[in-house]
Amino acid sequence: MIDKDTERTLKAVAEFFDAIKIGYTGHSGYRKTTDLYVLLEACRDLLKEGILNPQKTVFLDLGCGDGRVNLFMSYLTHWSIGIELEDFIYDEYPLRKAELEHFLKEQNCLPLRSNIFIINGDSLNPETYNIVFKNTSITLKDIDIFYTYITLHDAFAEFIAREARWGSFYMVYGFNAIIPRYEGLTLVNPDVGNQGLIALYRKEKQ
Repeated sequence: MIDKDTERTLKAVAEFFDAIKIGYTGHSGYRKTTDLYVLLEACRDLLKEGILNPQKTVFLDLGCGDGRVNLFMSYLTHWSIGIELEDFIYDEYPLRKAELEHFLKEQNCLPLRSNIFIINGDSLNPETYNIVFKNTSITLKDIDIFYTYITLHDAFAEFIAREARWGSFYMVYGFNAIIPRYEGLTLVNPDVGNQGLIALYRKEKQ
């Protein structure tokens, strides 16, 4: 269940980023991004199932881009952590955060939360998580939900199956007709939020 103020704030965050979703470019050209309205519907399912707990859940976006998913998820998690490999994309985060903060004030929404940590690094390198730990006291084994846009989904799945704790979840945005299977991960829900875009997996006990 999402309370009224949080719901209004999440929709405002989605509205803000929706305006820069289409045709936004970086050095590599057109950049695809998560539709936050779709993510909101997925989060309703996760809350209902007890998978997402605002007081406890540690969330990690494995390729966080400009931090939009982390800013959104910060209202629904205990920690919202993001890792972005490309430094020129990572550098957009402070600007987006400042713009969003101003927008939320204008809309009389909840303020930005302080439970966000964004880092420029390689999410497939265990050493990156040493930096995360130094800044948050969160280890790789503390992550409850791993998230990614479909890019590198298979490499991330292999990493999670090898490095994450059993019982942790892996949420992938961008699927429709064909849902892959990953060794070491169980498909829990092929269509979280009934939007035809997000699949949820869980790491099996070894």
